[in-house]
Amino acid sequence: MLQKLLIKRIMHHLYKTEFQNNQYGFTRQKSTTCSNGSETIHRTSIRGIVVIMASLDVRGAFDTAWWPAILKGLRDAKCPRKFYHLAQDCLKERKVVIIINIFSIQKTITKGCPQGSCCGPGFWNIQYIPLLNLKYTNHSK
Repeated sequence: MLQKLLIKRIMHHLYKTEFQNNQYGFTRQKSTTCSNGSETIHRTSIRGIVVIMASLDVRGAFDTAWWPAILKGLRDAKCPRKFYHLAQDCLKERKVVIIINIFSIQKTITKGCPQGSCCGPGFWNIQYIPLLNLKYTNHSK
Protein backbone atom coordinates (compact mmCIF):
# COMPACT_ATOMS: atom_id res chain seq x y z
CA MET A 1 0.00 0.00 0.00
CA LEU A 2 2.84 2.38 0.88
CA GLN A 3 4.52 1.59 -2.44
CA LYS A 4 1.37 2.50 -4.35
CA LEU A 5 0.98 5.81 -2.51
CA LEU A 6 4.68 6.58 -2.99
CA ILE A 7 4.65 6.07 -6.73
CA LYS A 8 1.39 8.01 -7.06
CA ARG A 9 2.95 11.04 -5.32
CA ILE A 10 6.22 10.81 -7.26
CA MET A 11 4.46 10.48 -10.60
CA HIS A 12 2.14 13.39 -9.81
CA HIS A 13 5.23 15.54 -9.21
CA LEU A 14 6.94 14.33 -12.40
CA TYR A 15 3.92 14.82 -14.65
CA LYS A 16 3.70 18.42 -13.45
CA THR A 17 7.39 19.13 -13.92
CA GLU A 18 9.26 16.69 -16.15
CA PHE A 19 7.25 14.65 -18.61
CA GLN A 20 6.62 16.26 -21.94
CA ASN A 21 3.71 15.48 -24.24
CA ASN A 22 5.74 12.77 -25.98
CA GLN A 23 5.46 10.17 -23.20
CA TYR A 24 2.71 7.65 -23.91
CA GLY A 25 3.75 4.34 -22.35
CA PHE A 26 2.76 3.75 -18.73
CA THR A 27 1.01 7.11 -18.64
CA ARG A 28 -2.39 7.76 -17.13
CA GLN A 29 -5.15 8.33 -19.72
CA LYS A 30 -2.71 7.75 -22.60
CA SER A 31 -1.41 4.84 -24.58
CA THR A 32 0.93 4.39 -27.50
CA THR A 33 -2.10 4.55 -29.81
CA CYS A 34 -2.59 8.19 -28.74
CA SER A 35 0.71 9.29 -30.23
CA ASN A 36 -0.78 10.06 -33.68
CA GLY A 37 2.43 8.69 -35.21
CA SER A 38 0.72 7.17 -38.25
CA GLU A 39 -1.27 10.37 -38.83
CA THR A 40 1.91 12.47 -38.71
CA ILE A 41 3.72 10.09 -41.08
CA HIS A 42 0.81 10.11 -43.54
CA ARG A 43 0.40 13.90 -43.47
CA THR A 44 4.13 14.48 -43.93
CA SER A 45 4.66 11.91 -46.67
CA ILE A 46 1.78 13.35 -48.73
CA ARG A 47 3.81 16.55 -48.97
CA GLY A 48 6.70 14.56 -50.45
CA ILE A 49 8.90 14.78 -47.37
CA VAL A 50 11.01 11.79 -46.39
CA VAL A 51 9.87 10.29 -43.09
CA ILE A 52 12.14 8.38 -40.74
CA MET A 53 10.76 6.75 -37.64
CA ALA A 54 12.65 5.22 -34.73
CA SER A 55 11.08 3.02 -32.09
CA LEU A 56 12.54 1.75 -28.83
CA ASP A 57 11.69 -1.69 -27.51
CA VAL A 58 13.90 -2.78 -24.65
CA ARG A 59 14.24 -6.51 -24.17
CA GLY A 60 13.52 -7.48 -20.57
CA ALA A 61 12.64 -3.86 -19.81
CA PHE A 62 11.55 -4.25 -16.21
CA ASP A 63 14.41 -6.63 -15.44
CA THR A 64 16.97 -4.07 -16.62
CA ALA A 65 15.67 -0.92 -14.89
CA TRP A 66 18.88 0.56 -13.52
CA TRP A 67 18.45 1.86 -9.99
CA PRO A 68 21.14 4.60 -10.15
CA ALA A 69 19.39 6.07 -13.22
CA ILE A 70 16.03 6.01 -11.44
CA LEU A 71 17.44 7.75 -8.37
CA LYS A 72 19.34 10.28 -10.50
CA GLY A 73 16.13 10.99 -12.42
CA LEU A 74 14.34 11.70 -9.16
CA ARG A 75 17.13 14.00 -7.97
CA ASP A 76 17.29 15.83 -11.31
CA ALA A 77 13.51 16.31 -11.23
CA LYS A 78 13.83 17.84 -7.78
CA CYS A 79 11.49 15.23 -6.37
CA PRO A 80 10.57 16.07 -2.77
CA ARG A 81 13.21 14.66 -0.44
CA LYS A 82 10.80 12.46 1.53
CA PHE A 83 9.62 10.73 -1.67
CA TYR A 84 13.19 10.34 -2.91
CA HIS A 85 14.20 8.62 0.33
CA LEU A 86 11.14 6.34 0.23
CA ALA A 87 12.00 5.35 -3.35
CA GLN A 88 15.59 4.77 -2.30
CA ASP A 89 14.39 2.51 0.53
CA CYS A 90 12.20 0.54 -1.90
CA LEU A 91 15.25 -0.21 -4.02
CA LYS A 92 17.85 -1.18 -1.44
CA GLU A 93 18.59 -4.58 0.02
CA ARG A 94 16.20 -6.41 -2.30
CA LYS A 95 16.52 -10.16 -2.60
CA VAL A 96 15.05 -12.84 -4.80
CA VAL A 97 14.48 -16.30 -3.35
CA ILE A 98 13.87 -19.46 -5.33
CA ILE A 99 12.63 -22.50 -3.42
CA ILE A 100 12.46 -25.89 -5.09
CA ASN A 101 11.46 -28.74 -2.83
CA ILE A 102 13.92 -28.52 0.06
CA PHE A 103 16.49 -26.36 -1.75
CA SER A 104 16.54 -22.60 -1.40
CA ILE A 105 18.66 -20.10 -3.33
CA GLN A 106 18.82 -16.44 -2.38
CA LYS A 107 20.42 -13.63 -4.39
CA THR A 108 20.70 -9.90 -3.76
CA ILE A 109 19.46 -7.89 -6.74
CA THR A 110 20.64 -4.42 -7.76
CA LYS A 111 18.44 -3.63 -10.75
CA GLY A 112 14.98 -4.27 -12.09
CA CYS A 113 11.39 -3.69 -11.08
CA PRO A 114 9.06 -6.58 -10.34
CA GLN A 115 6.55 -7.31 -13.10
CA GLY A 116 3.09 -6.30 -11.95
CA SER A 117 4.38 -3.99 -9.23
CA CYS A 118 2.77 -0.60 -8.86
CA CYS A 119 6.16 1.16 -8.88
CA GLY A 120 7.61 -0.64 -11.92
CA PRO A 121 6.07 1.45 -14.72
CA GLY A 122 6.73 4.72 -12.91
CA PHE A 123 10.33 3.85 -12.14
CA TRP A 124 10.79 2.73 -15.74
CA ASN A 125 9.57 6.12 -17.05
CA ILE A 126 11.75 8.04 -14.59
CA GLN A 127 14.98 6.63 -15.97
CA TYR A 128 14.00 7.77 -19.48
CA ILE A 129 13.19 11.41 -18.66
CA PRO A 130 16.44 12.67 -20.30
CA LEU A 131 15.64 10.83 -23.52
CA LEU A 132 12.03 12.03 -23.57
CA ASN A 133 13.05 15.65 -23.01
CA LEU A 134 15.63 15.89 -25.79
CA LYS A 135 15.30 19.05 -27.86
CA TYR A 136 14.78 18.42 -31.56
CA THR A 137 14.99 20.60 -34.61
CA ASN A 138 11.84 22.20 -36.03
CA HIS A 139 11.56 19.37 -38.53
CA SER A 140 11.67 16.59 -35.94
CA LYS A 141 9.08 15.24 -33.59
